[in-house]
Amino acid sequence: MPYVRLSIATPSRGQADRANELMRKLADAARETKGCIASYLLKPTDGSSEVGRITIYEDEASADAMANTQTMLSLRSELHLVIEAGHIERAFTTV
Repeated sequence: MPYVRLSIATPSRGQADRANELMRKLADAARETKGCIASYLLKPTDGSSEVGRITIYEDEASADAMANTQTMLSLRSELHLVIEAGHIERAFTTV
């Protein structure tokens, strides 16, 4: 059963380019791992400065394995330095 992770963040002032770059690297890294079906960088259509990422995995175990790799932990750590507090991290399963 596919498992989906969605992240939405607002870059800190002056950090939009860096936040987008890091989100793109996260999406690219996920796409290269076993169990990843697809991974996309998202841009809002409402003109907000938010940046998003959605990744679809074969299952929750694949998502958890990817989330705990050194690459993902490092990129997410860098991302936290350039985004505002209170970003959204959600996970969903298909029904």
